[in-house]
Amino acid sequence: MKSFRLLFLLVFIQFVCIHQVSAQVQSYMELDLKVQSCIANSEWFRLLDLAKAQIRVDVDRPEGYYNSALAFYNLGKNKMAKPYMSHLRKMELGGLESKVKELNTKLNAGKNPQIKETFFLNYDAKKGIRLYDRTFFSFTYDTKIPFGLVIGSINHHGIAPYIQLRANTEIFTKASDITVRSNGNIYGSQGKDAQATGTIRQGSAEMVMGINWKIHQPLWMYFGGGLNHSREFWEVEIFEENGSNLGSFWARNSEININRAILESGFILDFKGLNLRAGSSLAGFDFENLRYHLGVGISFKKK
Repeated sequence: MKSFRLLFLLVFIQFVCIHQVSAQVQSYMELDLKVQSCIANSEWFRLLDLAKAQIRVDVDRPEGYYNSALAFYNLGKNKMAKPYMSHLRKMELGGLESKVKELNTKLNAGKNPQIKETFFLNYDAKKGIRLYDRTFFSFTYDTKIPFGLVIGSINHHGIAPYIQLRANTEIFTKASDITVRSNGNIYGSQGKDAQATGTIRQGSAEMVMGINWKIHQPLWMYFGGGLNHSREFWEVEIFEENGSNLGSFWARNSEININRAILESGFILDFKGLNLRAGSSLAGFDFENLRYHLGVGISFKKK
């Protein structure tokens, strides 16, 4: 059953990725026709809007950044064009390489139409580029530690950090002053008869910090490490000398109070609002403690 669910998830991820790539290609072709018309007719204000749309459709393609820089240059705003040119240096330019070199030479020479416009004076080009990176919040689940919260960011270029907290409800068990050991010995019952009922709770909590990096829109990979803390609680019944039951209490197992290293890795799918994740974690470098987790959340543009 677990293998079937994993296979279904992989098939679903592949279908979503293929569908999105196909939609991106079609949208980009339509935008490119409009862009060429704007350049031919020197419609630089409209070109800025179209260039922004190109980046939104596919942030990994250089055309949107080049067209933004080209529009700013022709509007006399060299300073605002340069952040886009800097961004282009990190990208594979393909057929745009000669055009980028030519525009870079013009920008460095300071030769542009010098149109006297003030509309863009408050426009932060660097912030405009950063807006395409995103912050996310996700809730995660696995069978042993069902409650998790991840907070982080995803960048289209370079790495980005995240932090994850996970716990199960058993870790918050309120224990009495009674303690037990794994061999069944009970301590702290103040001379009264004490017996374990056989009910045991395994409490766990984790904190993980890590990084993620983009593979291809909309897929990212993440890797992190942190600390796993585990405790064990036994249910114990206390009896008076006459045999009357005083009730049941939770006793902490003094031998199970363990801190272990934990590693995790997996994949993130981000659809500009919907954030999905799936991966595995390993506590104590012991493959018997290998777990799988799923997560769902939201993402939004960085401010």
